[in-house]
Amino acid sequence: MSKRWIGLAIAGILLIGCESENEQGDDLSLSLEPVEVNIDLPSEASVGEELFIDTIVTQENEPVDDAHEVEVELRIEGQNDGVLIPTEHDDGGVYSMTHTFQEEGTYEVQSHVTARGMHVMPTKTIEVTSP
Repeated sequence: MSKRWIGLAIAGILLIGCESENEQGDDLSLSLEPVEVNIDLPSEASVGEELFIDTIVTQENEPVDDAHEVEVELRIEGQNDGVLIPTEHDDGGVYSMTHTFQEEGTYEVQSHVTARGMHVMPTKTIEVTSP
C-alpha cells in the first residue's frame, strides 16, 4: 500500500513540475533585446507654439504597443525639477502628447518609458525663443 502512495506522490510532483515549467516558459518567451525609445520633436520652437511630441517605442524594430507607462518630463536645462505629462497611445508604438511652452529657454524633454520589464529614459533638448 505504501508503494502505491509513493507512486501517486511522485506522479503528482511531476505534474506540478510540468505545470510550473509551462507557466515559466511564457515569461521566458519575452525578448531580451532592449526596448528602444526615440523622441520626435523639433530642435527649435517659439513661445506660444503648440508642439506635438511623440515617443516612439520599439523592440527588435517592431512597435511596442503594450508599454506599461509612457510619460514625458519637461524641465529647463540644468534643473532637476520638471513636469511629468502623460501620453496617449497611438498605433505603431507611438505615444503622443502636446505642449505649449510659455517662456524662452533651453528645455530638456525626457521620455520615461516602462515596457516589457525595462525602464528607458532618453533625453533631447529644444530651444524655445520669442516669435
